[in-house]
Amino acid sequence: MAAESLEYSIDRAVKHYSSLFSLPSHRRITLITLLLSVLSGLVSSFVFPNATLHFLLLSSLLLFLLSTISDFVTRQVFTRSDPIYNVRRCAAVSMFCILLWLGFSSIGSILTFLFGSWSLWATFFLIGFSSTHILRLTVFLSTSSLNSWKSVGASLVQPIFVSFSLFYVSSLVSPTFDETAAFYLPLSIPITTAAAFLFIHLVDRVKTDSVEIPPTKALKAILANWIEDLNSPIETLFEKFGSDKNVDFSLLALKSRERLESIVVVSSFHPGPFKNVGSSQLPYLIKEALEKKLRCVAAVPHGLFGHETDLSSQRQNQRVLDAILESARFSNFTSKATPFMRSTKEAATASCQVFGRVAVFTLTLAPETTEDFPKEVGDFILEESSNQGLDHVVIINAHNSINAPFNVSMAVGALKEATLEALQKACSVEQSPFKGGAAKIVPKEFGLRDGMGLGGLSVLLIETAEHVCAYVTIDGNNMISGLRERILESLKDLGIEAGEILTTDTHAVNALVLNARGYRPIGEVIPAEKLIDYIKTAAKEALRNMKPASMAWRAGEVADVRVIGERQIKGMSLLADRALRRAKRIFVPLFSFVWLLLASLIIVL
Repeated sequence: MAAESLEYSIDRAVKHYSSLFSLPSHRRITLITLLLSVLSGLVSSFVFPNATLHFLLLSSLLLFLLSTISDFVTRQVFTRSDPIYNVRRCAAVSMFCILLWLGFSSIGSILTFLFGSWSLWATFFLIGFSSTHILRLTVFLSTSSLNSWKSVGASLVQPIFVSFSLFYVSSLVSPTFDETAAFYLPLSIPITTAAAFLFIHLVDRVKTDSVEIPPTKALKAILANWIEDLNSPIETLFEKFGSDKNVDFSLLALKSRERLESIVVVSSFHPGPFKNVGSSQLPYLIKEALEKKLRCVAAVPHGLFGHETDLSSQRQNQRVLDAILESARFSNFTSKATPFMRSTKEAATASCQVFGRVAVFTLTLAPETTEDFPKEVGDFILEESSNQGLDHVVIINAHNSINAPFNVSMAVGALKEATLEALQKACSVEQSPFKGGAAKIVPKEFGLRDGMGLGGLSVLLIETAEHVCAYVTIDGNNMISGLRERILESLKDLGIEAGEILTTDTHAVNALVLNARGYRPIGEVIPAEKLIDYIKTAAKEALRNMKPASMAWRAGEVADVRVIGERQIKGMSLLADRALRRAKRIFVPLFSFVWLLLASLIIVL
């Protein structure tokens, strides 16, 4: 269950943070702010019954203009160096603050209308001022890169600007209100400032055994990536609390007489955790670099390992990429191969094809959910392959079906049985000369939000004496259940009798959409018919490119690569959960006390 818990831990952490800044456009924010300002003017008619409609609309316009101006002042004076708080996001914070203030003012206006007591409106108006200050300061302290003093300054701009308009309107009715406000504001601001700092301090005291960083520091780093694609802040954290691990990789090179036709890379790193962070984009980076260097079709299908081997930063990516490029020199090609052998045991399907003395395995549970497999499956295959006298083994997790929560422990036994039978079948038949061909397509109309990575798709065909098989690699994070079977069936129209559909498990597509998974597997929004057409087009080209071929392999290892680690990923999710629970637990008692204190202050004044 480790793979399941890690996958869910990542998704849970992303969903906590991703929902924070799903905001409308600046134009829509401005329109909503205008409507709230007009509504504020209408509500004030309860307090100013003798005011004309013209007067109320002018006061609403003044409120809107001052709030809008405050957003530009906040950006230019305080948040200019912050990557998150541009004018649009400053305006969004102000919009929510006006809504909050409107709520307090509305309660005060209605009570004043019912009981005729001006002090009720004044009390709720001033508490609304303090509440908006607390909200703004808490938001800036927890999500921006501003220092404490700049956060305080940014939090006060809009409340003070908006107060000017409301002070002006109220002074026309009750000049004594301005006197009360003049005494209240200098006393209340230190109280609300202290309350916001105390709230953040109490939340930041949350720790876990594996991740000892303040939750708001993690939040700021994730938001910088989520909102502005900045990966440096969060990768700095991952480098700090990660661990070192050796990353191994295998290269398979297909060569015709004329040139190198294709190269397949399978590695023990995991392409995660999300978006452009860590090794999420590494399958495409490897593919792009190899195709540029070797001028052939490259594919980087998923290996066995899960999120525990997510690389921590772009620096670690480069180390692995450099090692792979350096290893891409081949000799000792073999021109013989076995047919593509397949075995199914319960939900598990394993395929094996042997080239000389190297075996290539593909594993899947399709149409059941196929996610990351545990290391024990790989260890079993290595041992059994060694018993058959093979020199090397390449194990590919097809990662090609998702329809329900993944329970790998139920499938381990079946996977072992299926791989052993497929291996025995492949090793029991005589190898013969083979042909090979490859092609790739990068569909222009499908993007990361659709679930398609930048690497597009590639098709590698192997023709032995008995049949043609296909290795189709799609740059995506899994596929909808049933699509694999449809693709394989469609390839039979071209005379391709067997094969496997593979995905890279790229997490470049993760944390881009706000759905239950945080990403879209291949086929969820991409039309299946269109995808199959592209695959068949690439397969036809690969068939045209089919030539007598030979295969070589290389293996390599990069020592002490920094990975995020299983404990750290779980700790990150646990940190988010605990911090949110702490925030909910202390919010009501802390700010209820502050509001009572502020109300008492107004009464005294």
